[in-house]
Amino acid sequence: MTAPAITASEFMSAAPKSVSGSSPWASRYASELRRVLHEHAARAPRTLQQHLGPSEIGVECDRQVVGKLAALPTTNHVSDPWPSIVGTACHAYAEEAFKGDNHRRNVLRWVAETRVTPHPDHPGTADLYDAQEQAVVDHKFLGESSMAKIRKEPPRKYQVQLLLYGLGYYKLGLPVRRVVVAAYPRTAGSLDGIYVWEREFSDANGIKPDVVELLGTVFDQTAERKRLAYQLLNQQIRIEDVPVSPDDGECYFCPFYRPQSARDGGPGCPGTVAPTLSPA
Repeated sequence: MTAPAITASEFMSAAPKSVSGSSPWASRYASELRRVLHEHAARAPRTLQQHLGPSEIGVECDRQVVGKLAALPTTNHVSDPWPSIVGTACHAYAEEAFKGDNHRRNVLRWVAETRVTPHPDHPGTADLYDAQEQAVVDHKFLGESSMAKIRKEPPRKYQVQLLLYGLGYYKLGLPVRRVVVAAYPRTAGSLDGIYVWEREFSDANGIKPDVVELLGTVFDQTAERKRLAYQLLNQQIRIEDVPVSPDDGECYFCPFYRPQSARDGGPGCPGTVAPTLSPA
């Protein structure tokens, strides 16, 4: 079987997009500025973490999580880190804002950026705990398409992430009545578009049965994914053998996304792109 040659247009679409400036020098300089930001983002602690935190184990795609657990080389040269860079800066601002509110009001209502351990192998840092409302809050700074999804219903991975943070605080002995997604309109001109989604975590009888059921499913799924990662590392299976759940929104940000693999048989996961290779 001979893999079809990649066309010039396909090659250029996989390369970093050109940036503009008022002159050839300015365009070149824009590329250099972008390079510095991209390289710094690739070395950020969140990018280089070896364990999977609560924000990752709830992802629906087995192949993405197994690949991360096995520390496979990344193949995604499509995704741009700029939204993550903006999100990191906004999280830092939010942390200072809520700490500042404690100081201004002389209260200890908000507890920001706290390390919690809902599962021994998967600790994480929760954005915010509201002692007054007994709520665990996760900040999401989103573009309009992602905001629309939150308004409909947050993706499973967001809900799992929040419930894991809630469990982490619960294990610390703090009351957790509900978990909250605070979605901020990253690309809007004001905060008027902020949207809050909440889910009840516990009541007088303890953690809600539906929460216990979902987290139990996630922990069982994580154990199975670790088994697959072990087999992958020991060359008992290939990454292509791991079940995949393609999603137009999620695939773009997956570290193993590479649409060209559907055509050239090379490394990476094609995601939603249907393979076009035929048997020899």
